[in-house]
Amino acid sequence: MLRTTKLAKTWILWLLIITVAVRLPTMFGFKRSGWDEHAYAFFAHTLDERGIPGIRRLLQDYATDENLRQSPLPLRVGFIVPAMLTCKILGGFNVNNLAWLSFVSGVALVVVGTRFAEQLAGRKIALICAVLLITSPLAVGLSRRAMQDSFTALVAVTCLYFVDKCWRRRGVFDHVALGVALSIALLTKESLILLYPMIAFAGAYYWRGMKIPASPWLLAPLCAAPLICLLIEAWFCGGTSNLIAAYKTYAALQGTLGYTIHYEKGPWFRYLLDFLAIAPLVFIGGVIGLSAPASSDSTRQGRNLALIYFATGILLFSQLPIINVRLVIFLDVFLRLGATLAIAYLVAQFRGKSSISILCLTLGVLVAADGAQFYQIFMAGNLYSPTTFLLLRAEGFYNVP
Repeated sequence: MLRTTKLAKTWILWLLIITVAVRLPTMFGFKRSGWDEHAYAFFAHTLDERGIPGIRRLLQDYATDENLRQSPLPLRVGFIVPAMLTCKILGGFNVNNLAWLSFVSGVALVVVGTRFAEQLAGRKIALICAVLLITSPLAVGLSRRAMQDSFTALVAVTCLYFVDKCWRRRGVFDHVALGVALSIALLTKESLILLYPMIAFAGAYYWRGMKIPASPWLLAPLCAAPLICLLIEAWFCGGTSNLIAAYKTYAALQGTLGYTIHYEKGPWFRYLLDFLAIAPLVFIGGVIGLSAPASSDSTRQGRNLALIYFATGILLFSQLPIINVRLVIFLDVFLRLGATLAIAYLVAQFRGKSSISILCLTLGVLVAADGAQFYQIFMAGNLYSPTTFLLLRAEGFYNVP
């Protein structure tokens, strides 16, 4: 047991080192000039300088101030508080310092995503999946920005990771960790309330497909998290009525903002098109892996859970008034796990030394394709927000002066 624990810590440490080494060079040499980036830096500075009354004032002005109306909701304190702490530690409230929170969140997402893949499909699959998580163009591109997307993806995957642990192990720590993760998730991004129906669909599979009886203790963190979120948000807003008014204003704005109307609307399958445009080979591999025969019952169950999370996530998040692949970065973890399962299925068709060669070749092709896509979209294309229109333009499908 001690040896197993030591081995787990060793490979996680190496995973951290490799992820940082691969991604660190991408953090330099470009300007962070996005509107949301500066908005979050401003919110963090306001919270540090004026405290909760400062955020409360921003919420009061949100309906009438033209600049605030085009900005994210200042109520996303699950991210704004870590943003404030990060900028204080690094010595300045600017977008370059804030971007390091995204970078650390992106690295942590690789680690949590790999551990989740290990729970779903075993360590060998997880180690291969880790390589694809490290090189994800979408995750790398947004991890170098001063926005909340990488942090949001991290807390979303962490929630689903602890849901899985609560079903399988039912430890007290796992239930507490799930409650904390869900509370942070709801305080970070209001759309993450959609994790609940995703968890419900997965729960039905744990119960009927995997024959794991439901634990009544799982209801405790699921019920406590939204209550904690409401109490904290009402405190920041100065009352429940102000909280309701803030959300009404924010919801109404989604149908009036020019950028949202022109770039962030579309059919439910738009997310599939975005994932295909960003990483075509991994997308094709993911579709194959999430539908290919599994080598064992445990792998089949893990594959089915990944498919449930990916499919329900696509369908649910596509019903939101805003459609932007930034909102569903966490689903990339399951798509890449699917691509890993496709590699494993292909390798299983060969024996001996050729299987190792096939593994290295296919993994190398996917990594090279990810690198090329990242360069084309986020470096040469200098993409800030990966909407479908801008993604296709960065890919060179058409040119707009």
